[in-house]
Amino acid sequence: MFESLSVIMVLAVIVEVVTNGIKAAFPLLKGNRSRIVAAFIGSLICISARIGILSKLEIKLQYELIDYIITGVIISRGSNAVHDLISIFDAKNLQTK
Repeated sequence: MFESLSVIMVLAVIVEVVTNGIKAAFPLLKGNRSRIVAAFIGSLICISARIGILSKLEIKLQYELIDYIITGVIISRGSNAVHDLISIFDAKNLQTK
């Protein structure tokens, strides 16, 4: 499970870097527009690589695509948000043991 969360952390950093590159190339993308671009890039990567955080947490969804999109949105919020999420799951695992 921690390997999967590490992958998501790396993807968050990649999405952050790519989004910043796109914002530098297109200065009109500020505020909410850059968040939309980041969510699109994150979701596109997760769909292409078939990476979903919910499935790793053994949460079953009827459509895997939703898991990929949710994961893409999570990683689009940046590495800090993903780090906080990993800390929450880590604390939850320690409580269940």
